[in-house]
Amino acid sequence: MKYVAEIPVRLGSKRVPKKNLRLINGKPMVGYAIEACKGSKYISETYINSEADIMKKLCDDYGVQFYKRKDELAEDHIVQDQFNYDFLLNIDTENLVMVNPVSPLVLPEDIDSAIKYYEDNQLDCLISVREEKLQSFLDGKPINFNDQALLPMTQNLKPVQLCAWTVCIWNAKKFIEHYEQHGYAVFVGNYGLYPFDPVRSIKVSTEEDFKLAELYLSAKSANAEVTPEYYE
Repeated sequence: MKYVAEIPVRLGSKRVPKKNLRLINGKPMVGYAIEACKGSKYISETYINSEADIMKKLCDDYGVQFYKRKDELAEDHIVQDQFNYDFLLNIDTENLVMVNPVSPLVLPEDIDSAIKYYEDNQLDCLISVREEKLQSFLDGKPINFNDQALLPMTQNLKPVQLCAWTVCIWNAKKFIEHYEQHGYAVFVGNYGLYPFDPVRSIKVSTEEDFKLAELYLSAKSANAEVTPEYYE
């Protein structure tokens, strides 16, 4: 099957200005997502989906395609359903793989394992999630444990699944049809939740996130090895 990767990059960011272009360990943050896509054995083409013309130059530098998003699709209230639908109307592919540019720790093998899971389970949609085994509440009510009993050990809890959006995959035809019929399409058809590595699904949303990701990547590039030591 044909897989095209889309890296959505809206230049405006209020919490971390121009974060996708900001250098992290000597490379623009979006560059990590591009390299992960280019390293995938399944993806045939990679596009940056952006309203910003500067992304065209970056695409040329990295050897990937540029998809010029309409200005109205780059506003704060626009969500995945809308810009994915626009992209799929204009780019021919059987399956769309969206790779989040604010998850700079993602690796090519993460993308490939997600695609294999998508194929093996004959899904129409795959959403990456991060699993947390912690006592959790929603609207003040416990959702994965009984608060009127002995506190369960965390290892015995059912994990809470949080949408990570690191890598997501959709059947292009199903996405378009569902959006045109219902006006939304992110969770379409037979969808699956794919547990992602909790470290590599780190999402850079704040200045603190950026610093943590940079520390991790700096240590990784230096091949830093930590030998455990213990108080005796």
